[in-house]
Amino acid sequence: MNKRYFLLLCIFCLCACSRQKGGAIIDLTDIGQNEIVVPAESIYSSIKFIPLETHGQSILSSPNVFGMDGDNVLIWDQDDILRFDSNGKFLNRVGRLGKGHGKHGRINSANYDENKKIIYVGNMGGFIYKYDLEGNYIGQFKIAENGEILQTVRFNKQLDALVCETRKYSGEGLQVSLRTVSPEGVEKGAYPVYKDHEQVSRSMTRTGMLRNTSEGVMFTLPFDDKVTLLTPQGIIDMLTMDRGNFRPSRQLCENWDYSDELYKTKYQIDNIVVTDKYFYLTVTMEKEQCDLLVDRHSHAFIHDKKYAYGSESEHLSLKGFKNVSFWPWVAFDNKAVDLLSIDRFNDDDLEVLKEIAVNDYPLDDMSNPILVIAEEQ
Repeated sequence: MNKRYFLLLCIFCLCACSRQKGGAIIDLTDIGQNEIVVPAESIYSSIKFIPLETHGQSILSSPNVFGMDGDNVLIWDQDDILRFDSNGKFLNRVGRLGKGHGKHGRINSANYDENKKIIYVGNMGGFIYKYDLEGNYIGQFKIAENGEILQTVRFNKQLDALVCETRKYSGEGLQVSLRTVSPEGVEKGAYPVYKDHEQVSRSMTRTGMLRNTSEGVMFTLPFDDKVTLLTPQGIIDMLTMDRGNFRPSRQLCENWDYSDELYKTKYQIDNIVVTDKYFYLTVTMEKEQCDLLVDRHSHAFIHDKKYAYGSESEHLSLKGFKNVSFWPWVAFDNKAVDLLSIDRFNDDDLEVLKEIAVNDYPLDDMSNPILVIAEEQ
């Protein structure tokens, strides 16, 4: 082998290793400039609208969908867990806030194992409480120890484990790890994902974003551009969400004294939703927001729409509706899911909704939101 060929081979190997380690790059520094807009029907093969029954025990105030299968829809509403069937009928509550046997503490995470039909409820103290679908208490265990803070938890069926973001603050700075814990509470692995030596006065701690994918769990921190993927084989540097000089520092993210500056001047990633085909991103910047739909394979922008902060009518347009739009908050497999407040539907849109809603619950009597399930093509 001549020296020139050997040198070229070494350069090729180094570049390949670099790509494997760093992953792809999504440039967010000039988003919202091109106004790329697509209608929802070009992305989804079907969209279902399911009114959630408004019942004396099921009235929701600030709900999130955290689990779903063919028969059940699970809602986390502040410190309550509620179960509905696939047609929106209220079935039962799961657990109760309190200190007695079988009761849970203040909730900071809620997860569902659809194979074992078990619900996991976590709190900042590091405890995980287990319930069945009927709401029966099964047991509990503790995760965070030795001064660690349990920030958030995500159950992943590929890993058959709870993936936990834990943080340890000290005089030396911050260390963030992902820990995998079995459904029985036994630690399976620990993976350091971030470390700095900054001395930041904390008055809040923004959690990282743990998102399930078909490969494992994706994770990113609000003050870091790196996105990692925890798979059964270990940690992979998946990609970089490049925000350049617009990325907020840890001080901006963790100290309320700088919250105005954070929202006025920095590109804050408010949410990431991951499916097999797309990344859905919502980014706040200079009192505006931007919805981004990014192809997971080519990393091309499919949708790139900037709008005024707080607007709820500038997302993906829904065929037949004049005022109501859609942007997913969570995803299950290839289904993008959100909850739409009933007061977002004007009279014309309510008439459309009555024609296509899955159940026949009287919409005029509702205070609960509409569950929207959009299945990707």
